[in-house]
Amino acid sequence: MHDDIATTVGNAAGKIWHFLDQNGEASASRLADETGLDRNEVQRAIGWLAREGKLVTERRGRYEFFRLTAE
Repeated sequence: MHDDIATTVGNAAGKIWHFLDQNGEASASRLADETGLDRNEVQRAIGWLAREGKLVTERRGRYEFFRLTAE
């Protein structure tokens, strides 16, 4: 079962990484809308990418935006 969740979250992280790579920063809501992932999948994927040090977050007012780190 653990491998299934890791695969699912990893695939979602890949979708988000590719979206951000092609489109620049986005909010979690936009990531969900544009990738077809549900909000829980987006949050898990953001956590995965953050753990790997691949995301920068920036809060502007009520909103939080995500972009890829410059590697």
